[in-house]
Amino acid sequence: MPAAQQPPASTQTPTAPKPSKAASTRAAILGAATELLSEHGVRGVTVEAVAESADVSLGLLYYHFENRQDLIRAALAEALANYAYRRPSTELPPAERLRAALSQHIGVDAEAARQDRVYAEAMRAAAFDPAIRPALAQTLTGWNGGMTRLVTAAVPGLAETHPEAAAEAATALTALVDGLQQRVRSSLLPAERGLELLGLATGAVLEGGASDAD
Repeated sequence: MPAAQQPPASTQTPTAPKPSKAASTRAAILGAATELLSEHGVRGVTVEAVAESADVSLGLLYYHFENRQDLIRAALAEALANYAYRRPSTELPPAERLRAALSQHIGVDAEAARQDRVYAEAMRAAAFDPAIRPALAQTLTGWNGGMTRLVTAAVPGLAETHPEAAAEAATALTALVDGLQQRVRSSLLPAERGLELLGLATGAVLEGGASDAD
């Protein structure tokens, strides 16, 4: 009895399943809330405005989110999970890559500025709402990790002589950026001056790291 023939293997690439209508609606609501957060901050976001922007009814919004606080928490967590910066060109020297990666957060790069406004709102909200802190901590861990790699590349011998120095320098620089962001956005400091101060601090860190590595 001849063996049964196997059907030919499919050569088509399987497509990802389409999100359900509920998932799409939830995503639309979170997207609208995130955009409004970047424009008006937490205090300026209402459930009515989010529902209108997402083109859903208030009843449907409340089906997905218990109340305004639940919506704000979810929108901030979603924005933090998707937080990303424009990676500097790998053709730049390591020190210039580090400067470029940090400088884009001082309000000069439009897309980075939009993300950073939401990030700043999360920082302020986390001071009063512990539920937001895990997502914020995860974003900070990723950001500090990226900057640590850039510091290590800019000062190659530092990790060998002082294993924790690159991570500490990266944490100090990202914390400085957080403060400069606030002053620039509050019009207490011109963006050009913020960039100048960041450049001075970055240079000091690199020079100090190079001296320690020698």
